[in-house]
Amino acid sequence: MSVSKLFYSTSEVARLFKVNRVTIYRWAKDRKIKAYEIGKHMKIPISEVRRLLNEFGLSLTDIQDMCESSGDVELMESAQYLSETKSGKRLVIAIDDNEELLTLIEGLFERSDLKDFCNLLTFSDSLEAALQIGGEGRPDLLLLDVRMSGMDGVDLAKKIRSIYDDVKIVFMSGYPRDEIEARIRDLRVVDYLVKPFDFNTLYSLIRRTLH
Repeated sequence: MSVSKLFYSTSEVARLFKVNRVTIYRWAKDRKIKAYEIGKHMKIPISEVRRLLNEFGLSLTDIQDMCESSGDVELMESAQYLSETKSGKRLVIAIDDNEELLTLIEGLFERSDLKDFCNLLTFSDSLEAALQIGGEGRPDLLLLDVRMSGMDGVDLAKKIRSIYDDVKIVFMSGYPRDEIEARIRDLRVVDYLVKPFDFNTLYSLIRRTLH
């Protein structure tokens, strides 16, 4: 399964907790909840949603029951995601501007047992990935393209490493490692896969790295 988000919209949070959307904006303005401006929208990180659950005295079961009774498909998916991210699964984040490759990685997770112990989040935009990962969702493993438009993979890896020092990093690139060795020398890279690579190799690498 591909995890779709680390943030909730203000309207989702308002509907989850049965308050007015304006109330969510006021809480954010008064810094009662943590919120981020992403593009033109305000987003609430999932850690804040969990904290609100505790403050409202609600359990995940309460939220799921409420969502199911409302018939709101979007809210049901949100509640399901909250439940899954509490399961203790590892988080793998793949970032590559080649969307076809990301689809193949998603397929690898769907067809294998990786989905049993890992959640997968994919980004084709490195700047969007930098915003989301910096705000919430500690990754266990990063699968990173090296050269992308926007922020390239090496700079992104350095940014994420500064936030989560123990994150595992695997680069995926069409360029030989020796061409960028000087830039990645201090990043403690787990591996460097040269494209096109064997997906059986990627599967074994993920299992070995996260077990």
